[in-house]
Amino acid sequence: AIIKYRKAISYVKLIKDYSFKANLLKELANSYQLSNNVDSALYCYNESLRYDYSLNNKFDVEKNIAQILFYKGERDSAYRLINDNLDKLEGYAAKYSYYQILGEMYHSDNSYDSAIKYLNLSMCATNKHTILASSNILTTIYDSIGNMELKFFYDSISLSILNSNHNKSIHTAKLQNVYSEYANRK
Repeated sequence: AIIKYRKAISYVKLIKDYSFKANLLKELANSYQLSNNVDSALYCYNESLRYDYSLNNKFDVEKNIAQILFYKGERDSAYRLINDNLDKLEGYAAKYSYYQILGEMYHSDNSYDSAIKYLNLSMCATNKHTILASSNILTTIYDSIGNMELKFFYDSISLSILNSNHNKSIHTAKLQNVYSEYANRK
């Protein structure tokens, strides 16, 4: 992905579409972050902001920057960045992912009450990945404090999402088999 994004960026220079370049830089930074190359990720995130400082891009990028800062040990800067943006997120669709990230950070710092507060807020998301991540962390928290009833509750949410994804992949595989048989007969 990194190679393809870098190549795409070289083509964007030819057409001078700066918002598209900002998006490609953000995706390149995501790839660097996933491969644990955080310095390159930070550089690309900052470059993305340089080309597109719109609120949506700013919110997406700064959430990821906060995660990197947190795991680099710059916890105060990470919390400040997330909390500064939380006040501006009204009407922003991905605000629940901000809650999930903040809850995850508090969990890492063993601030369970704050973690529970923000993770519960993130459970209202429409994005299954946000809900799954939050319910997994809540399961861990309630297990560590010995509240088995809530642990099993959040376990059931996680299992429901995972089961739904599994059933969907089985259905997709069946459809692909039907199409393959059709194509072979044709």
